[in-house]
Amino acid sequence: MQISTGLNLTQAYSAGATRNPASPAQLEKPADKPPVSGDGVVLGSPQEVVVQPKIQWSQATLVQPKAADLASQSQATFRQTPSSSVAELASRYFSADEFQALNSGTYHNFDHPIVVADAAGGFAHGMGWSPERKQFIQQVALLHDADDRSQVGSQDVKTGTPARAQVTLEWMDQQKEQLCGRFKWSPEQFKEAKALIARTDFPFDDNARKPMGTKYDGQSPMQVYRELLSELPKEKQAEVLKDGLALRFADQGGFYAGSFDLAVEAVQGLVKELQGVGVPTNLAGSLKFTPGFLGDVGKDTALDKQLAQELGHSELKLPDRDEMLSLWDPAMTQRFRTNTEQFNLMAQAIGSNPPEAVEGQLQSLKDTARSVYRMTTGRVPT
Repeated sequence: MQISTGLNLTQAYSAGATRNPASPAQLEKPADKPPVSGDGVVLGSPQEVVVQPKIQWSQATLVQPKAADLASQSQATFRQTPSSSVAELASRYFSADEFQALNSGTYHNFDHPIVVADAAGGFAHGMGWSPERKQFIQQVALLHDADDRSQVGSQDVKTGTPARAQVTLEWMDQQKEQLCGRFKWSPEQFKEAKALIARTDFPFDDNARKPMGTKYDGQSPMQVYRELLSELPKEKQAEVLKDGLALRFADQGGFYAGSFDLAVEAVQGLVKELQGVGVPTNLAGSLKFTPGFLGDVGKDTALDKQLAQELGHSELKLPDRDEMLSLWDPAMTQRFRTNTEQFNLMAQAIGSNPPEAVEGQLQSLKDTARSVYRMTTGRVPT
């Protein structure tokens, strides 16, 4: 069943359909509108201030026309997967082309938010969520990396690149009416959803991100999270501080709580994404890095505890990694642990082999990891 949005989404994103043009990025000016030079410097002010252009989207559609065109060419569908019930949930709110346009990375792809929503749902029993709370968290998970890859100052899009949390938040602000209508959210739930998504920014630290064309430019993930938490009632702050850790765990661990093949594919996609933005990495190095990454999932709670203190929640107990694993669906926890061990065995098998050799030996390396895991543990690998 499709939620009524006032738009025929299939028509709006089908090939050849007429689309409303996106609003061009504009230079933001102070209220008194002082003159601005061609390079964005405000003239005649005591201190010269560089005014950054902002990303803007049309209010009539969720994504830029070029992103919609690229998505329509991909012929994406909400196919049957282990997370098919969540895929059905996603299809209530988005057309397949629209969802593809909002999740066009090679790691942060069409499947990622569905897997994350499914993994987040695995915390429902352990966290004591009501059915309504579980659905809300899963709705947020479907939205947490929504980024059509629009670029500041142009109508260009760069598919295959990482999602940007601060761009997602900016996009949500501009599409608030549409999103609240689709998800049936109150204004308070919209604020809560933004706070939860802010906690998924990775790495979650207190270092300012480079400018992305949003109102959050110059702020760190922690600063953005603090700002959004402060807009919530105190009792809701406490709930988000805990549930945000569950969503963060699902975001980082979801791809690794299924089959080993899916987990390895996720690493391959991540390598391509990072290479696409100039990060010097390769598959061999990333596979060897993965066991350490998985071993650290759920440990980054120092800033959460600091924020809890600052916001007056000194008695609030936030779950650590071990507790998160105990609260998660037991089958997901077991697969996550098994895959972590198999990645460790694969890293040992890679050793000092040259990166180009690893590409050609990937299937053999996976088979070796599974075989050694079976022999050393007596358990069936994923």
